[in-house]
Amino acid sequence: MTYPALRTWIGGIAEESPDSDGTWLHDPNTGEALVPSASSSLSQVGRAVAAAQEAHDDRRWRGLSPESRAERLGVLADWLDERVEDIARLDALNSGVPIAVTQLFAGANGATLRDAGRRAAAVGDVRDLPAEQGGVRLHRVPWGPTALILPWNAPSAMAVKKTAFALAAGATVILKPSSFSPWSAQLLLEGVRAAGIPDGVVGLVQGSGGIGRALVADDRVRAISMTGSTPTGRAIAATASSRFARLQLELGSNNAAIVRADADLESTARAVADGVLKLSGQWCEAPRRVLIDRARRDEFARMLSAEFERRTIGSSLDQATEVGPVALAARRDELSAQRDRLARAGAEVLRVSRVPAHGWFFEPTVAVLDGPGLAEEVFGPMILVGGYDDEDEAVRLANTGQVGLAGYVFGADEEAAAAVGTRLVAGEVKVNGTSVLDMSPDSAQSFFGASGLGGHGDDDVLDFFVGKQIVGTDRPGLPL
Repeated sequence: MTYPALRTWIGGIAEESPDSDGTWLHDPNTGEALVPSASSSLSQVGRAVAAAQEAHDDRRWRGLSPESRAERLGVLADWLDERVEDIARLDALNSGVPIAVTQLFAGANGATLRDAGRRAAAVGDVRDLPAEQGGVRLHRVPWGPTALILPWNAPSAMAVKKTAFALAAGATVILKPSSFSPWSAQLLLEGVRAAGIPDGVVGLVQGSGGIGRALVADDRVRAISMTGSTPTGRAIAATASSRFARLQLELGSNNAAIVRADADLESTARAVADGVLKLSGQWCEAPRRVLIDRARRDEFARMLSAEFERRTIGSSLDQATEVGPVALAARRDELSAQRDRLARAGAEVLRVSRVPAHGWFFEPTVAVLDGPGLAEEVFGPMILVGGYDDEDEAVRLANTGQVGLAGYVFGADEEAAAAVGTRLVAGEVKVNGTSVLDMSPDSAQSFFGASGLGGHGDDDVLDFFVGKQIVGTDRPGLPL
């Protein structure tokens, strides 16, 4: 397979990314080194921001009507639709997520772009406001150059979603993909060029943390949208706070699933297993821990482990695979160390016995425990199972630790389960299911607590990239 060259894009031109820290991109299914990593230089970061600033200042993109921007996004959508299989394969290699799933993500990228364009056109850049004297208008104005910091677990979906809504809103952007999953962003930039989006409107820089720090520290970057780890989010917030850059940060969360007394255990175990193992356990809203009546805890843990055993574990490039490897050798090692630490603290560990011998596979694991260990965040195909004596204790435990993104409640009485869900500190609570998708086209989810700043929901995301400015005829002569 041919892998996209790791270029830096500035002003519509692909440049060599001259630096390397000696690391390589690997096939997580085998551990085979594929190509060397690459990094932009600090000079290239500065020039990419300068190109975005120039494109913002001369209005070459935001000066177009929302309908014209939507038309260009539609051309980009068509370009990506023709490359679904390539994108899916690259994402499966970069993330370890099974190709049957990355195909779904890649196949939805075009629709994401078209939807962003439609939403922006429906809202418009300018609208008249009621005023006795007339002539008062609300303008939606992009803040300025916007940094898009991308995670490694859903490479194309996150790159396209953030870029689509930023461009629909009229913003100029600089993407910084994870150094572990850079290929989808490369293809996206090729598509931006082919779609006729003006030079300088979209830039791309490559590299690890140092490049990201340089990008968000640039005073010309006026807004930052980032999905990733909590430590990285805190560092970005600290860097950007002095200049009051606008922030949207989706970070970690130890998402709890409460199993009520009336829940059917068999269907609940199946749904929880689905949620834990989606994206090889590597998605920020996955259920991380289960809270269930103590009398049923051990029975449920074994049902959950049996569900794990039924899943097909294998290469992320195999259509039959349900659970692939984790994306990074370091992630596998961290999960193993966490499992060992929980076992030493007294947890009963139930794990799948059969995984491929090579590559970065982690045995799907159930850890049964009580106490402080239940507050640990897990990011991978492992879940903690603890007990409670009553629902008040379940809610208290669910709201302990770093929470705020998602929660789950299972029970036969869905109204009662939903009522429990309203007591959770979480932006989205799903009853009797663990799907990745939003429950409604009009969903809007805030990031509560330490899970981040801002939220997601398509209209909210569109709003993030713009400020609102009122321009019009004043009312002179009033006493106030």
